[in-house]
Amino acid sequence: MTSLSLNISNFITLRLTPTNYPLWREQALALAESQDLVGHLTNDDPAPPKYTTPNSNDTTNTENFVPKLTDEFIAWRKTDHLLQGWIIGTLSEEALGLVVGLDTAHAVWTALKDSYAEYSQEREFTLRQQITYLCKEDDQSIGEHIRTFKGLCDNLASIGKPVPDKEKAFYLLTSLGHEYETFTTTMLKPPRPSYSELISQLQSHDQRRNWNEKQGNQLSPGGTRVTYMFSPLCRNHIFLIISNQDQQTFGINVYGILK
Repeated sequence: MTSLSLNISNFITLRLTPTNYPLWREQALALAESQDLVGHLTNDDPAPPKYTTPNSNDTTNTENFVPKLTDEFIAWRKTDHLLQGWIIGTLSEEALGLVVGLDTAHAVWTALKDSYAEYSQEREFTLRQQITYLCKEDDQSIGEHIRTFKGLCDNLASIGKPVPDKEKAFYLLTSLGHEYETFTTTMLKPPRPSYSELISQLQSHDQRRNWNEKQGNQLSPGGTRVTYMFSPLCRNHIFLIISNQDQQTFGINVYGILK
């Protein structure tokens, strides 16, 4: 594949913004490496001498000597501008404003690094802090909490700092709070589940927990409630028990039957 026929979108799929610099940088480096042009970005392949110099042994033409661009510099500049054009073509409008007037790929690369690298480090630190200290709210469902946690992990991945699977499982467990203390303690014992396995087990645990709470509320002593139950003596009939008084009337002990 020649440089002229190269499809840049096969290498760089992102438009550079303040939030995705690490990912964009990796893709741009891959493009430069594929064409042996990384030195143009890092300045390890600087520009050769720009102009020809007079021959010190030829004194006759020294006074009339007119400097000319060297062939080496012309070839280097052509390649550098090609790389610079590739990079500029992947910038957002905001990022483009940072490199207007810069004349080498190295200058463009350095300007983008100076503008976005520090921001990405600060964003990574902030997101890591949010994951570390995340705690499920009392009025938040487990599904909502998982979505909040996943959003933080996705944001870290978007800046090139994905959270390893084992760390995600650990952080999610420690964010559940005291209501899930027994579940958390069990899951933290080896062998620990993967993150995807943990999500499945957590959702199943929460469904059982909610069902048990609902049953507990239905069978709580006192008050009026409606409970359907099978008689152990007549399994083809269903008793409708309205209140504790009904239990006495029909001579049925709900709690004894359910044990």
